[in-house]
Amino acid sequence: MKLSTTVWMCGLLALSTACSSTASTARRVAIRRPAAIQNNVSRDDHRRCDATGAGRSASEYDTNADGIPDVRKVFQIVGEALDAHPVLVCREVDLNHDGTKDVFRFYNDQGRTLREEEDRDFDGQLDVITYFDNGEVVRREFDTNRDGMIDMRVYYRNHRPYRAERELQSDNAADFRPDYWEFYDNQAHVVRMGWDYDHDGRADRWDRTDRLAPTRAQPTASANASTAASENDGTMGAPSTATPAANAPAAPGATTPAATPAATTPAPGATPAAPAAPAQ
Repeated sequence: MKLSTTVWMCGLLALSTACSSTASTARRVAIRRPAAIQNNVSRDDHRRCDATGAGRSASEYDTNADGIPDVRKVFQIVGEALDAHPVLVCREVDLNHDGTKDVFRFYNDQGRTLREEEDRDFDGQLDVITYFDNGEVVRREFDTNRDGMIDMRVYYRNHRPYRAERELQSDNAADFRPDYWEFYDNQAHVVRMGWDYDHDGRADRWDRTDRLAPTRAQPTASANASTAASENDGTMGAPSTATPAANAPAAPGATTPAATPAATTPAPGATPAAPAAPAQ
């Protein structure tokens, strides 16, 4: 009797210890879980990959003929009677054929892309999340240092990036707290940068690239007129005998770079002006 009681108590103690360890691990995972990835939107989207629901069906494809499917599509029947038709609502892809899905793309009931999740370095956790609006990319989120946390966001307009936010100094918090910003022109070149040194969520310094580096001189109106005249009288390509205009641009490389402006601190509460909308 005493032996069985002792065994029972030891088993209870072991079970209690295991439960405590499991709860502790789950708590740590929850703290480190990226809010941008494991939010309600992500969980709802992954439910679209469940082919067991009403009106759902799935198809699998083996693209490299190794006998193991590496593409899976889930369809949902939409509409009623004669209007009923299948619509693609989820697509999963194993890019490197290791048996683990690397790309998840989710679609709405009209077949338009909602979101896409990617594991680009094949380490088993997501690195990039892409958000769509009416089938066009509007935002991408990145885990650039492979810690399982979103540390960069890029916003798109008319198929081009126009703004980026980065968390350069990670605080291991689940939420994204940017401390560096970039704005881009229509060619995706950086035109303005901002830094947040005291981590209050607002930029303490802004710089423009046109103040940090000289801009190549553009042809003047007189130079354009001279070129047009040469084309009209058939002397295009002949050595010019005209005296250079006083305001003609200097030769490339002759321009002295402008001095880098001193760092300026915006007034408390001030917010930077939004970049100009890209050309249509």
